Amino acid sequence: MTNHALLDNITHKDLKILPGYHTGQGFDISTARVFPIEFSELQMEYPIVLTRNKETGHFEPVALLGLSKDENLFLGPQGWDALYIPLTIERQPFLIGFQETMESGIPQRQPVVHVDMDHPKVSMTEGKPVFLEHGGESPFLERISSVLMAIHQGNEINQAFSKLLVGLDLVESTSMEFTLANGEKHTLTGLHIISEDRLSKLNGDALEALHQQGLLQSIYMMLASLPNFRKLIDRKNALLTSQGGAGA
Repeated sequence: MTNHALLDNITHKDLKILPGYHTGQGFDISTARVFPIEFSELQMEYPIVLTRNKETGHFEPVALLGLSKDENLFLGPQGWDALYIPLTIERQPFLIGFQETMESGIPQRQPVVHVDMDHPKVSMTEGKPVFLEHGGESPFLERISSVLMAIHQGNEINQAFSKLLVGLDLVESTSMEFTLANGEKHTLTGLHIISEDRLSKLNGDALEALHQQGLLQSIYMMLASLPNFRKLIDRKNALLTSQGGAGA
């Protein structure tokens, strides 16, 4: 359940957010929605693939966090075990909303910050303060606001990215088969990647169109991220070993 409230410095003057990312805080997920603006950081640690959004039917990039449902192999005893945290994870428990306002008789949609008051990271007694003593925004809230705007812009970029990839027939379905150290065999399905073969056959005009929109580099970074799938398997094997499940 969620309990979204429009953030304000009176109602939420004592609001604090618990630091870190831990099991039981809503981060036990196997994928995180991501955006081209963060691919340069993501590609160093996470496999970036495409999944189809069930509501819109569009493809959207996600970072793989685990190898099975609700498994996040980046959540460790000390918190999030990676140098970079995806924006959609970092923004929790905040989200962006819009208010209708009138400027010179013209309706405008102004972005506003909402907070999920039922989120496990929300506290009134400990954690990072959202507002300063006299009501100003804390550096933490300023960072969150910039993250939310990046996500908003990223959503628009993702729609254009998906449309372009489909239009150029660059998306192909894939399944990832792997064997764990304990001998268990698994297959990940429902994933899509960029077809390197089809990409190599694009003509100059298509490549230039991708480059002009700043998306050609994003495609190459997605491809460069795929070897991180091996790192996910290594994380899983290390977890099994720590739990005594890898076998002798």
